[in-house]
Amino acid sequence: MIGNYSMVKSDGQFGYVHWKDLKNIEDQTVYSFGMIVQKMRSEITNLINTVGEQASFKPLTQSNFVSLKILFRLKECMVSIELLISKGLARDAAQLLLTLMELRLEMQYVSENPSHASDWIACSRQNKKPWTVDFLIKNLFPNDEDRHTERSNYKHLLQIKHSDPMGSQPSFPVKDDDFIHTDQKDLAVCLFCEGSECYRTLIAASEDLSESGFNISKNRKAIEELNELKEKLQSLRKCKTGAAQGF
Repeated sequence: MIGNYSMVKSDGQFGYVHWKDLKNIEDQTVYSFGMIVQKMRSEITNLINTVGEQASFKPLTQSNFVSLKILFRLKECMVSIELLISKGLARDAAQLLLTLMELRLEMQYVSENPSHASDWIACSRQNKKPWTVDFLIKNLFPNDEDRHTERSNYKHLLQIKHSDPMGSQPSFPVKDDDFIHTDQKDLAVCLFCEGSECYRTLIAASEDLSESGFNISKNRKAIEELNELKEKLQSLRKCKTGAAQGF
């Protein structure tokens, strides 16, 4: 046990991204993805608050501490991704999506191996990663096909991140606030990936917290609703081509 964690209560500082107010999103699929991931993000806040309400009389284990830290970082990353996507910046969003995927893999690993939470905490204090992505994929996915899917998804995000910024024709003269527009498919892929990673991270964190005795029954119902949203995401994805196959 690591005792009570006095800062598990989430605040509302990330509640300012409202997709209904983002008039510059012209692609309806991208807009729909944004509305869905915003609902998913709100459930992170709800889960953190649920734990915060019980943490005063329920000591946190090391794995619980990791779960909360990852949930806070997950929410922060999601807000940044949504802001970047709203401006059409898929390449920068993909960089944060790689972080999101790494956090999800770490959360899944700690949820399945709570004794390794101390490794994550120790490395976090040293500002470094405890495990490589390849190590996590090998240990979490014994099935070759699943491993291939995870690696392909990671590679696809790397491709978006490193895609040619001059891939479209720039115009001159250039102003300070100009940027090269990205493919709308990349924007949709980024938001779909965000929703998928959020869902899977929430599942892993919920399992860890539930195993430690936290009552998260209210959040379980919300996660079931998130599953419906994820299915809606998958349905919307069919409207777009060129998305990573495994997402």
